[in-house]
Amino acid sequence: MAYLRKKIELMQNLCEPARQLLPVSIVIATLGGPSLKATIDRLNESTDGIPAEILVCLPANEATAVASLEGIPNVHVIKTECRGQVAQRAVGLRLAKQAYVMQLDDDVFLPPNALGELLSALRTKGRHHVIAPFFRDQLFERETTRYRQDVKGFSQSCYASIVCGAPFGANRFGKISPSGVAYGVIAPKSGERIVETEWLPGGAVLAHKPDLILDNYFPFPGKAFSEDLIHSVLWRERGIRFWTVMDVCALVDVTRESFVWDSLVARLNAHKYVAGMMGGTVWRTRLWFTCFVAMNVRQIVAANIFRMTA
Repeated sequence: MAYLRKKIELMQNLCEPARQLLPVSIVIATLGGPSLKATIDRLNESTDGIPAEILVCLPANEATAVASLEGIPNVHVIKTECRGQVAQRAVGLRLAKQAYVMQLDDDVFLPPNALGELLSALRTKGRHHVIAPFFRDQLFERETTRYRQDVKGFSQSCYASIVCGAPFGANRFGKISPSGVAYGVIAPKSGERIVETEWLPGGAVLAHKPDLILDNYFPFPGKAFSEDLIHSVLWRERGIRFWTVMDVCALVDVTRESFVWDSLVARLNAHKYVAGMMGGTVWRTRLWFTCFVAMNVRQIVAANIFRMTA
């Protein structure tokens, strides 16, 4: 039966029309999570053509986690000696062969027209520009960053300005504050299709190959908190400009905030590092962290007690 099934699949593949290959390398640093296969399937369902290569970078001891990817022609599994999102990704970026390279998280779903639209926008902008889609919550399909204009929104604006040092109101979106805390892009009232921003989320970013940063720039062990902010600051130092294509919407799994103390401290250290890179004020980062802990003290206590008793 297995032989017959493989023969049928081969005949189906031969009967399908050849798909246009886009000159894009997709680099996915992963531990082989459950959404990886679905993410790759979405890439290979692109209406404008499929990426010429998809490099799946994971630690060598996790290689069995991607057995489901065998037989996909444009997928190449890269076994790395390192473990860590930025370090694994750096290995894949160095091996990428195409003129355009996208770093992609393994839980980000791109719509069928995304690759073609993003590639077209990047070609129009030229070198020293990087492009990203607009992110929506996968569960509710709404913006991951929302601006409220009610009383609660006013208090959020006051908090962002007074505590974090961000511009007031809608002006803070797309910015990295002096505390190292960043704010995502919101849809502009003017209806612009492509919006410039000071940073880009690392979930899906398309760049010209010569503009890539090929180093393992994340200085801490463990989960790479705020690595996209560090990446953006390093890119900006090289004169790179950032753009979000508002009508290309990527769906991302917006997971609940981790309130385990070790993760919170790691997040604090990452934001302090970003603030230092930007010449910001670390005391603001500490103030933000103090306020954050105070506002979430019940969840933090519960999460850490559960962890100790588990």
